[in-house]
Amino acid sequence: MRIHCIDNPELSHFLKREPRSSSSTDDLDLSAVFRDILERANDFLPSEAGSIFIADPVMERDDPAAGELVVIACFGDKAPQLLGLGLFADTGIAGHVYVGGEAYISSRPEEDPLFFHGLDSTFGFTTRSVVCAPLKVEDHTIGVIELVNHTRGAGYTERDLLLLEIFAQTISASIVNAIEAQRSRELAKRDDLTGLFNDRLLHNSLSRIIEDSLERGVDCGLIFLDLDHFKTINDCHGHLIGSRVLHELGATLRQILPGQAIAARYGGDEFVIVVPEASHQEVYWVAETVRKNVESAVFLEEPDPADPVNYPALRIQGVITCSIGIATLHADVLPRLGKQPHPAAAKNELMRRADESMYQAKEGGRNRIVASWSEVARHIQPARRD
Repeated sequence: MRIHCIDNPELSHFLKREPRSSSSTDDLDLSAVFRDILERANDFLPSEAGSIFIADPVMERDDPAAGELVVIACFGDKAPQLLGLGLFADTGIAGHVYVGGEAYISSRPEEDPLFFHGLDSTFGFTTRSVVCAPLKVEDHTIGVIELVNHTRGAGYTERDLLLLEIFAQTISASIVNAIEAQRSRELAKRDDLTGLFNDRLLHNSLSRIIEDSLERGVDCGLIFLDLDHFKTINDCHGHLIGSRVLHELGATLRQILPGQAIAARYGGDEFVIVVPEASHQEVYWVAETVRKNVESAVFLEEPDPADPVNYPALRIQGVITCSIGIATLHADVLPRLGKQPHPAAAKNELMRRADESMYQAKEGGRNRIVASWSEVARHIQPARRD
């Protein structure tokens, strides 16, 4: 029996219960957890096919029925076509179990009003019996496990339903462990204040991206960003407010950056954004999007509901801007180091060029972008950062 499972970065998205990040590079084999679950389920309830549906956290709402269930692991003849398929969370028996949180059995699905015939029609499959149980984490249903067409009898029995329900409750511990391991690994990569990646993750990821870019001959862009007048916020409102501003800036960057970009807090009020496989025009567009959003942002527009005393609504606007320097592998590194430079040297040169351009943006009046590939004088004395 071959069990198909979506790859680990996608599983990370589901288990973290937060939006996707293309920078997920965990060595934790999450897919093995779900392969093992289906294999064990098939051992005591041999079936022609089986699937694990997990709710997409991006699509989840207060009303579970408004979300989407995605097939993250499956086996059977039609498994390759089913893997990754998304269904409305209120669709079919799987949706009924997910929304209601109760196990369900159907011995004659062709006559069952809950059964969704669309998959059978689409993939040329005949469903003769179904048993399905919810997967719960901390009393919250995150998905279901479903088996189809018992191979050792006419259909599933009430005893089979009870067995699968008990099994689903038991394996929830495996899912909880996977989630906790994933969270721990994720926290180790994150800056506590902004929620962006930390500098360690930045350097590791950038090294891998540079190696891949050199091998494949694709470009890579780097954005160095430093906030303007941030010291004024700390001086006028205190460091607690300054910390909140950085926190909100991190949320803004996560929201506006393209999916492949990696944003990290480099230190203080400095940030670095890596944009893989981006031309210099595309990197400039990303940088300009960031600059405009920071310039127009209203920080602390609402009080922090968890701590309104220390973080009241201040509506800070028109004070904070950012100076940005940008560089790309093809325009700024390869002409200097040659077509096949050492990846470490290429990484250092790329960061140096972007950082130097950021200094020039400071020197030129702030709230602007300086591209390293431009012919403007690049070697200047660093401006004082505030």
